[in-house]
Amino acid sequence: MIDFGKILKRAWQILWNYKVLWIFGILLAVTGGSGSNPGGGNSGTQFNANNNNQGNNPSLNQFEQQLQQWFHLNIQPLLQYPGQHIGLFIGIGLALLLFVLIVVVILAIVRYVSETAVIRMVNEYEQSGLKVSFSQGWKMGWSRAAFRMWLIDLITSLPFLIFIPILAGLGLLVYFGVTSANRGFTAVSIVAAIGFFFLCVLIFILLAVLLVMLRKFFVRATVLENSSVGDSFRKGWQMVKRNWKSTAVMWLIMLGIGIAYAIAMTIIFFLLIPVYIVLLVPAVIVGAIPGLIVFGITSIFLSSPLTWILGLIAALPFFFTVLFAPLILISGWYILFESNVWTLTYREMKALDNIAPTTMPLPVN
Repeated sequence: MIDFGKILKRAWQILWNYKVLWIFGILLAVTGGSGSNPGGGNSGTQFNANNNNQGNNPSLNQFEQQLQQWFHLNIQPLLQYPGQHIGLFIGIGLALLLFVLIVVVILAIVRYVSETAVIRMVNEYEQSGLKVSFSQGWKMGWSRAAFRMWLIDLITSLPFLIFIPILAGLGLLVYFGVTSANRGFTAVSIVAAIGFFFLCVLIFILLAVLLVMLRKFFVRATVLENSSVGDSFRKGWQMVKRNWKSTAVMWLIMLGIGIAYAIAMTIIFFLLIPVYIVLLVPAVIVGAIPGLIVFGITSIFLSSPLTWILGLIAALPFFFTVLFAPLILISGWYILFESNVWTLTYREMKALDNIAPTTMPLPVN
């Protein structure tokens, strides 16, 4: 068995002693979607407050008139005669699809390069005590291992696709049962569908837990040992199989820490409300920069108020990133701590596997 206390303590020490890792932790928190998604309540309150003073603000009345006029001229004909604008709908759909693909690719690159960099930087720090700069860490992450890590995630997500046709089949079973004139068939089909649904949910949860745990070893096999995707699956599975007790205990420990982290983040979110108020002005300034850039570019081709809407859409991600920067930083710390724990666990298990053959008894002649 590995020393769990030693690993947790060392992971915490690395987190606080290796400040460059914080940058990658923030990038992982932003691109990995591990942070909370607040903000909806504040925006709604601001809208209501502005609406109460709308009659005393001529600029708001003018903007509302422009918005209504633009809606009647551009949107209402599309809704009334959609068959006449099929080409426009296709163009808008393709443009949105292209935009989403570009954003997804950029976020994926940042995420996998950052995750690879964190694992390699911590491993190098444990081996030689060397701390590298951000640019050096980015170079360590910019490698084929980051792409193989993406392939590992893609392959491990494929088993979940089988649940789509299963759920569709359950839906059809319920539909035919409800529409059937045979009440006995209706009752049996609904009961069978509900039972099979809960069975599928249970299998889904167990499979998700298993793959999430195995992934921690798959990706470290490809990052630390430069293994191919197939070898990473094989090495990761063999390591878990040889050390399944240590793996299970560590997973339970991290599960408990994760639950405590989720509770703490809920409390911290409300405790930081005064900080959000202080960061409101910087968030508006930072968000205004990309918003005005998008507004300036789109105003060449489009008319108001669509230009303002697009500018607002471009500004909101930057606005919320600055506004909730403390939460993002704390989320980054937790992501780094968890990554450090599993990297050190992998190293410890690898060392035990290398020592084990030397302790085997010699054959007796």
